[in-house]
Amino acid sequence: MRGAAEAIECRPVALMARAPVSKTGCWGFESLQACQFLDCHRKCHGGVMYQKIVDYVKTVKAELVKVAWPTRKDLAGSTGVVLVLVGITTVFLGIVDWILYTVVTRVLGL
Repeated sequence: MRGAAEAIECRPVALMARAPVSKTGCWGFESLQACQFLDCHRKCHGGVMYQKIVDYVKTVKAELVKVAWPTRKDLAGSTGVVLVLVGITTVFLGIVDWILYTVVTRVLGL
């Protein structure tokens, strides 16, 4: 008989078959202390969140297997291209900055 009583305690709606309201906190009209709520929550929803986390990790692993990872040679080549382009951009912006500085100082007579 205790199992039936526990099932009634874990119902997320009011015990009188009414829609839950904010004042009852979806637990009917019996007051629940924090420890009672946690015990009831574990009984009703025990491994749901844990199972969701496990499923998520399994999905992530499956997707990572599908990724086409670059080889060391490809990675070194891409890194070299990025560094060269950063150097070219730096030189270009330095020249533009120097030209603008020169024009502004001559126009303003500084």
